[in-house]
Amino acid sequence: MGVYLNSKTAYTLYKSETEKPYFVDKTRLLEELFPLVQTGNNHICITRPRRFGKTVTANMIASFFSRAQDAKDIFQSLQVSEADEYEKYRNQFSVIHISFNEMSSQCNSYR
Repeated sequence: MGVYLNSKTAYTLYKSETEKPYFVDKTRLLEELFPLVQTGNNHICITRPRRFGKTVTANMIASFFSRAQDAKDIFQSLQVSEADEYEKYRNQFSVIHISFNEMSSQCNSYR
């Protein structure tokens, strides 16, 4: 299980996604999260069926909000940069990113 506090991993993975030839800009989703961040909602759970982009979405959210790495180079040319509050929220928060794709060697179940 990967647990990261302000890790650059999400930034690196999302940046590589944006450089692929068939990248689809879904950064407008970030604007939907601005009110949640404003009210102090600290938890976001991303659920979708298999192969529907959960990891890419989680990496996008962590890259945008985390103060681990300035992600202006990624987001300045994407749709979210047109939002009024773009600069207010970009890379301003401590983000804990938990991935349940792999189980830690220290445990044998998620319980």
